[in-house]
Parts: sequence; C-alpha cells; structure tokens
Amino acid sequence: MATPKRVLVEWEDQEQGRNAFYLRTVRLVRDMISRWWVAFSLSSVCVVGGHLMIKRGLNSILVSQSHGGTVARLLQILAQPAVDLGLLVYVFGSACWIIAVSQKEISFLYPLSSVNYVLVALASTLLLSEPLHARRVEGVLLIAFGMVLLYCRGAEEPQ
Repeated sequence: MATPKRVLVEWEDQEQGRNAFYLRTVRLVRDMISRWWVAFSLSSVCVVGGHLMIKRGLNSILVSQSHGGTVARLLQILAQPAVDLGLLVYVFGSACWIIAVSQKEISFLYPLSSVNYVLVALASTLLLSEPLHARRVEGVLLIAFGMVLLYCRGAEEPQ
C-alpha cells in the first residue's frame, strides 16, 4: 500500500517530468523561431491564414443584415468568430514578422513577403472559390519570378 508521502513523491516526480518536457518544448520552439526563415515562414502562413479567415467571416454576414451605421456594422463584423480568430492569427503572424525582421535585413525580407500575394491568390481560389482569371495568373507568376530573382540575388550576398 502506498503511503501518502510516497504518493506525493511520485506525483512530484511526474510533475518534474512534465515541467522538463514543457521546458524542452519551449526551448525547441524558441530556437526554431529564432531562425529568420522559420519566423518569416510562420509570418507568411499566419498573415495569409488570418486574412482568409477574416474573409470567410465577412462572407458569412448576409447582405440583408448589413444595414445600420458604421458602429453597428463594425460590431456585427467583430461578432463573427472567424473574423476574431483571423485577427488573432494575423497578430501572431505580425509577431513572427517582428522576430524575422530583427534577424535579417528588411530590404531582403519585405520584397520576399510578396509570397503572401501568391499564397492569397491560390488559397482564395481553392478555399473560397474565388475566380483566378488569366491576367491575375500572369501577375502571380510575375511575382513568383521576382521572388526567385530576389532569392538568387540574396544567396550571393554575404549573410
């Protein structure tokens, strides 16, 4: 039979194990996000995802319900869970952007962030059933080509 003291010791050992796991996980995430490319990638994914969630929430508001003043309309928009979640995801993406910019030149990162235009165009077509016309495809391809040029140029420069 386990004594109360033995149960307490076992519980403390389990807690220390959980705390150690938690600390290792936090360190791993911190180390990963401290790499500019991870922070930049998270920023892009979160910013694009946030915008798409906001758009999904706005699409769910019926046009007939859009009557009222500006404040009433804003409150109606903010009452949409998808809009709220999209804003939170966008804020997290902005925090990742700050981390990336603190580690790499903004003159390199900002043009590279045009990947967001490409991702939004593709994701809005796939997830929101928005049309992607030929002229828009040409523009997206031009942006993608520019990113390739930027990356190739950036790879030649000293880190």
